[in-house]
Amino acid sequence: MTDRLLPDGLTLGRTTPSFTHETVPNALRNAHHTTVWAELIVERGTVLFVEEDPRWQVLVIADSSQPIVPNRKHHVEPEPGAVFRVQFYDGP
Repeated sequence: MTDRLLPDGLTLGRTTPSFTHETVPNALRNAHHTTVWAELIVERGTVLFVEEDPRWQVLVIADSSQPIVPNRKHHVEPEPGAVFRVQFYDGP
């Protein structure tokens, strides 16, 4: 789906610290949404990114990313050994 691409004109806002399978907050493991565009950045290992409705998922591997659409419920399922962070964007 093309709506899962970051739109032009965004600027980097804030970035979370890096999380692991052991340190990821429970809030990220449960369904939640952002109010702005964001991006899941996987530094090591793999993280399953799941959109709740409509149900859609993708396995994000090391050195890759997954855009997060605003106001769309989702959660993450990091596998053991995974390291990842989330970048939030300001923009149009």
